[in-house]
Amino acid sequence: MGYHEWHGRPGYYKDVVRHFTPGSRILDVGCGTAWLSEDFPDYVGLDNFQSTVDNAKGQGIDVRLADLEHEFPIGDAEFDGVILKDVLEHLLDPVTVVLEVHRVLKPGGRVFASSPDAQRWAWNDYTHRRPWTRTSMRRLFADQGFDVIRVSYESVMPGSSIVSGWFKRKRRPRSLVLATWLPGWRRNVWILARRAATA
Repeated sequence: MGYHEWHGRPGYYKDVVRHFTPGSRILDVGCGTAWLSEDFPDYVGLDNFQSTVDNAKGQGIDVRLADLEHEFPIGDAEFDGVILKDVLEHLLDPVTVVLEVHRVLKPGGRVFASSPDAQRWAWNDYTHRRPWTRTSMRRLFADQGFDVIRVSYESVMPGSSIVSGWFKRKRRPRSLVLATWLPGWRRNVWILARRAATA
C-alpha cells in the first residue's frame, strides 16, 4: 500500500467540507487521492507526485503537478476556498504555501487547514517534518494576512474515521470532539481563516 492510500476519504469528511458552500470553486493542496472532488464539482487538486496526478487524470479529475513550496500553477484570486488537509506538517517552508493560498483565494475566500498536534505520535509518520500547536497555526495564518475565524482540535484516534462513518451526519461524534481536549489524546490542530474581503 502506498502512502496516499493511507489517506482516502475519511468517515468524518463533512468535518472538512462543511466550511464551504457546495458550489464553491475549491483548490485542494496536497490532494493525494483527490477524495474532495466528490463533494465539489468545481475542483482543482495540486500534488507533488506524478503518479497521483496520472491516477486522478485517469478518473477525469483536474489534478496538477506542483512543487507545493513554490508558486502554484494557478492564477490570482481564482478560488472560493482552499483546503490543506494534512499538508503543512510535511513542508519545510509553510510560510510560502500560506502566502500562495492567500494569492489564489478570492477576496473573502476561506481556507481550511489541519495538521498533527505537537505530540509524540506525530513522528510515527516518516514524512512529517514538524507538528503544530493552536498558537503556531494561528500565527502562521494571521502573519500572512488572514483573518482567523477559528482554531481548534479534531480527533484522529485510530478508528475515528470508521466510527464517524457509521453516522448519517458523516462527522465526528460529539464524544470524539470533546475528548480531543484531554491530555494525550491523538489529535490534529485545525484552522479556518478568511482572506480579507478588500485588498
